[in-house]
Amino acid sequence: MLPERGKEMKKSSKLSVRMFLLLLLCVVMPLAGTCIYVRVSMEHFIQEKLSEKVIQNISRGERNICDNLQNIAALTNVFVYDEELQRRITDPNTSEYDNTKYFDQMIHKLSIASGFDFVQDMKIILFDDYSRIYSNWSMNYQDYQFLLDQDWVKKSRENNGHIVWAMFNPAYIIGEQKDQTYISLAKSLLKDYSTGNVIGTLIISIDQKKFSDLLMEYAYAGDMAYVCVGDGTVLMQNDTQGLIHEEDIKNLFRETEKKKSGSLRYQSAGGNFLISYYTIPKPWVFNDQQMKVFHFTNYQEVTNQVEMIGHRMNLIILIVICALVLILYLSIRMLVKPIVKLSGQMENYSLDMDLKDIDTKRSDEIGQLNRSFRQMSINIRHLFEELKNEHEIKEKYRYESLRAQLNPHFLFNTLSTIRWMAIIRGADNIVDGIDALAHILKYSMSRENCLVTVAEEVENIRNYLYIQNCRYGNHCRLEMDLEEDIMNLKTAKFILQPIVENAIIHGYDKEREEILIRIYGSAEEGSLNIYVEDDGVGISPNVIRQFEASREGRIKESKLTGIGIKNVDEYIRITFGNEFGLTIESLKTRGTVVLFTLPVIREEKSGDEKGNDCR
Repeated sequence: MLPERGKEMKKSSKLSVRMFLLLLLCVVMPLAGTCIYVRVSMEHFIQEKLSEKVIQNISRGERNICDNLQNIAALTNVFVYDEELQRRITDPNTSEYDNTKYFDQMIHKLSIASGFDFVQDMKIILFDDYSRIYSNWSMNYQDYQFLLDQDWVKKSRENNGHIVWAMFNPAYIIGEQKDQTYISLAKSLLKDYSTGNVIGTLIISIDQKKFSDLLMEYAYAGDMAYVCVGDGTVLMQNDTQGLIHEEDIKNLFRETEKKKSGSLRYQSAGGNFLISYYTIPKPWVFNDQQMKVFHFTNYQEVTNQVEMIGHRMNLIILIVICALVLILYLSIRMLVKPIVKLSGQMENYSLDMDLKDIDTKRSDEIGQLNRSFRQMSINIRHLFEELKNEHEIKEKYRYESLRAQLNPHFLFNTLSTIRWMAIIRGADNIVDGIDALAHILKYSMSRENCLVTVAEEVENIRNYLYIQNCRYGNHCRLEMDLEEDIMNLKTAKFILQPIVENAIIHGYDKEREEILIRIYGSAEEGSLNIYVEDDGVGISPNVIRQFEASREGRIKESKLTGIGIKNVDEYIRITFGNEFGLTIESLKTRGTVVLFTLPVIREEKSGDEKGNDCR
C-alpha cells in the first residue's frame, strides 16, 4: 500500500509541476517578454525622438544658413542698383580715393540699414574695368587681381549678372591663416543694371566658421557636426577635441550614402554617439556635389538613463515574476492538496469509512468532486445492500425450494399412499405413482438455477397433480391452454409448482368434490404472460395488499408461509429484472388467478441465469 501511496503522490506532484510550468509558460514568460519588449521599445523610442529632435535642429540650422546666404545674395543688389556707384566705376576720370570713400560709406550704411549681423564679418571687394579695387578691409597695397583669374569668378563674368557661389574656398586675404576657408559669391555688375556689358565684378566672402556656428546654433551642448561631400571629405566641422577620426567619417558616409536622412547608433574611441545625418538640398552644393551633415550627439548620458530605467524595470520584472511564481505555487498547492486528500480517501475506501474529512461545502469544482465522491459512496453502500438482500433472497428461495422438494412429510405420505395402493388395489398404480414421483424428484434436484422450457415446467405440474390425485382421490383437475410456441419458450425452473400447491392447499373447498386449475397464457411485445387460475375459495384482499406492500418494499416481512408467492415473485425479479414478477387477483365469482409476467426467451439463447440454458 505504501509504494502505491507514494506513486499516487508522485503523480499528483507531476500534475502540480505540469500546471506550474504551464502557467509559467503562459503567464510569467509572456509578461517578462512584454516588459523586455517595452524596455527595448522605450529605448528605441527615445533614440528616434532624440534623432528627430536633432534633425529638426539641423534643419533649423540649415534653414538659418540658407537664410543668411539668401541675405548675402540680396546684399549684392545694393551695389548693382546704386546709380552713383555705377557712374563712378564707369568713369575713368573719377578719383580712386573718392570712389573708395563712397564705397566705405555704402558699407557703413548697409550694415546699419540691413540689420544683418554678418555685414561686419563679410569680406566685400569690387573690381572695375579700370583695374581699380575697392574693399572693406585694408589691402596694404597688395594686389588682389588674382581673384579675377579664379574659375568661379570667371564663370560669374560670363553668367549675365547671376551669382556664382564658391563653397569652402581657401582664404584669399594675404596674411590670414592658411586653414581658414570662405564661403564666397561672385556677381558681375552690368551697365544697365541687368543688361549690357560687364562694368565690374563684386565678390562677397564670409568665414565658414560663422556658418558652422549657425549650423550648431540649435544643437545640444557638447554636440559635434561634420559637413562632408564626395567620399566623406570633410568640408567643415567643430570637433575641437578630435574625438571623431577621419576614417570614422568615411565609414559613416559609405554606410549612409544612399540615404538622405536618418539616425543610427555609433561607437568609437571617442564614445557612444547617436548620429543624425541630413543631406543639404540644392542649390547649396560644393563642386556640384551635395553636402551631407553628420551630427554627433553624446548618447552616453541617454544610455545611462536608459540603463538606469532598465535596471529599475528589471528589478520590477524580477519582483513581479517572484510574486507570480509564489502566487502560482500557493494556488497550485491549494488546488492539488484537496485532490491528493480525496485521492487518499478513494485509495483507502471501505464501506464503513467515515467521509467527514472531505469538504463537501465548497462551492467550486473541488467541492463538487467531493460531493460526487460522497454520493458515489452512498450509492455503493446501497448497491451492496441490494446485492446482500438479493443474495439472501436467493439463498432463502434455494433453501425453501429444496425444503419443499425434499419435504420428508411429503415423501412419507406419498410412499405411504403408494404402499396402501399396492395392498388394496393389487399394485395396479404403483408404477405410475413411482414414475411421477421420480420425475418430480429428478426435475427438482437437477440443473439448479438453470432455465427450462415451459413444457418441462408444465410436465412437472402434471406429475405433481397426479401424485396429489393419487393421495386425495382425484380431487384436482388440470386444464391446459398453451400454444406450441409458448411451450418452447424458456423460463425459470420450479416457479409454477409453488403457486399450484398454494391453490390446492389454501383454495380447496372441502364441500366440493374437486378444484379446477387452469394454466393458459400468451406472448406479446417481448413479454410472456402465464396465468394460473383456480376456482377455489379465493384469496383475501388483506393477503393481496400484504403481498403488494411487500413487493413495493413498504414492509420487510410477509405472513405468507412456505416457498409461497412472495419468494417466487422475488426470485423472478432477481433473475429477470424488476419489471417482471407476479400479480395476484381475486376473481369476482370465486377463485384466484396469479399472473406470471416473464421475458420471452427463445430456445437458441444460451448463457447465464438471466435468460440462459445451463444444460
